Amino acid sequence: MGYRKAELFTWVVSFLCLSCLSSGFNPVDNYLIDCGSSRNTSVDSRVFIADNLASNLLSTPQDVLAKTNSTSITLFSDSPLYQTARVFTGSSKYTFSIHQSGRHWIRLYFYPFLYNSYSMSVANFAVSTQDHVLLSNFSVTSGAVVKEFSLNVTSNDLVITFTPSANSIAFLNAIEVVSVPDALITDDAHTISPAGDFQGLLPMALETVWRVNMGGPTVTPSNDTLWRTWIPDQRFLVQPNAAMNFSNIAAVRYVQGGATQDSAPQTVYGTATEMNSKNNPNSNFNVSWEFDVDVGFEYLVRFHFCDIVSTSLNELYFNVYIDPWIVVRDLDLSTYLINELAAAYYMDYVTVTTVSNKLRVGVGPSTVKGSYPNAILNGLEIMKLNNSKGSLSAADAVINSSSKKNVSVMVGTIIGAFIALVLAGILFMLFRKRRRLALIDGDPEENSTNLIGELSPQVNNFGDSNISISATQFEVSAVEDLSGVSMSKVFSQLVKSEGSMILLFTAILNGANC
Repeated sequence: MGYRKAELFTWVVSFLCLSCLSSGFNPVDNYLIDCGSSRNTSVDSRVFIADNLASNLLSTPQDVLAKTNSTSITLFSDSPLYQTARVFTGSSKYTFSIHQSGRHWIRLYFYPFLYNSYSMSVANFAVSTQDHVLLSNFSVTSGAVVKEFSLNVTSNDLVITFTPSANSIAFLNAIEVVSVPDALITDDAHTISPAGDFQGLLPMALETVWRVNMGGPTVTPSNDTLWRTWIPDQRFLVQPNAAMNFSNIAAVRYVQGGATQDSAPQTVYGTATEMNSKNNPNSNFNVSWEFDVDVGFEYLVRFHFCDIVSTSLNELYFNVYIDPWIVVRDLDLSTYLINELAAAYYMDYVTVTTVSNKLRVGVGPSTVKGSYPNAILNGLEIMKLNNSKGSLSAADAVINSSSKKNVSVMVGTIIGAFIALVLAGILFMLFRKRRRLALIDGDPEENSTNLIGELSPQVNNFGDSNISISATQFEVSAVEDLSGVSMSKVFSQLVKSEGSMILLFTAILNGANC
């Protein structure tokens, strides 16, 4: 008992010292646990406490503390956390007391290894809180994985439950529950289709899918006030030759009304990917990045901008894109922050529910007269929003059935209309070619009925995509035979024919069902 008190005292003193030395955000709630470890672990100037010091936070049916001496773990800053793990043989819960309501990071660290009879690489499990599903049908077959979530916690306790699938286990190498500044994610954003305002981000759970530093290197947690990792953008570029890197970290300014160091570090705002248009004033192309996402979710896309490339105000104008939509046209960053150059700024947009597993963002030149074709992006964050079920799991994706239906109806209508026009053309040509004199002098009802009889085989074949109408029926010379024939009269005869209308509607329905 005395040993445990001494360890706890050491951890508290270490935390207080680090808090005093830190110039960044100091979270009220700051739980860092190295699961399965018998001693504290220092990572990026932070101390993850030993598993036994957090045992009062955990309810589990069986204590299984795993350890590996594997040398295959990649040597990165948080690699010490992956040497040990907690194995959950049944439903297990961490209960964290929350001293300040609001947004909190939940970071879960996973690295599968074999311990006795427990093979973590085949583990399958779910992770949830009181209100949200964070992961379901989840597994990690190899390598280190960090899953980061952001939740607005309004209760006195945050309960995180690990539930193994049938005949399986769950595991965890380390966990963080840390307060987030209130201003980091506000309640509002912009929408892209239709363009407008979005309200309601505060109660939503978010999962960080991508956090990217454009034009710069990896930014590690030790260089971020909120202990985030930013990865380089090169592998996401659609056409790398269209882009070039630019760096001017010393120029970055944090001004009132703009971004703060908690929004993104100076290393992110001080580097950029820009158009490779230096030697061609007629350049007209976009710089685009493409990211893997889960289908069936909306995403919060945060663009980080800082005009570190211009030498004067009102020099850089460009457009910003998400998928096919222009979300900002003729963006002049110097006008957003009262004519400040190189001022850090960010913009938030909520996407439509995704129907593709790819999300593309881009920047491109403006059409403002006299502006040189250039565009930049300094950083990007893509965060998944929980769906209507309160879930962030791809296994629980809710595809917007009405949207899919609308798309199907639209496509079917277009196809049906096209087929109807083609059929109307066929009817018109044959009607004019073979019954021109009869239309003028004879009985239209009788002749149109005869025409339907003649067209029946062709219409049936048309429905089978096997049109057997002779090309001679569409000869240009046939157009000359229209002299003296009233177009309105021809179509009036077609409309009067009930049989003709049935054929047209049949064609439309067949087209819509294609």
